[in-house]
Amino acid sequence: MPEINYFAVIVAALLSFAIGGLWYSPLLFGKMWLEEIKLKAEEIKQKPSVFILSFTFSVIAVFIVADLLGPNPELVNALAISGLIGVLVFLGLGITYQFSNRTLRHLLIDGGYHIVQFTMFGLILGSWH
Repeated sequence: MPEINYFAVIVAALLSFAIGGLWYSPLLFGKMWLEEIKLKAEEIKQKPSVFILSFTFSVIAVFIVADLLGPNPELVNALAISGLIGVLVFLGLGITYQFSNRTLRHLLIDGGYHIVQFTMFGLILGSWH
């Protein structure tokens, strides 16, 4: 994978973390998400390993998207392909959420984050040459 922009991959992974922090904050969907999982903010205790694994998974996901897009992808194509990957993740979550009796609102919050996350991957990878 010598043609992958490794700096763009790390930046995209870091931005996905930032977007997730905002997405699940009280400013956007945090309160609704907590209602969906039936917890209060003070009841959530995250271990450092959750953040380490989440960042690792984001880096791997960006690498996969970068490999699929190839070297120097056009911005429009990168956005379209990565956005469609986000939709596939959304649909996969939708299948799982149906069998685990989660609500449509929960799916829209979690799946929506992944559509935005993957589209942002395409934005970074498609514009950073």
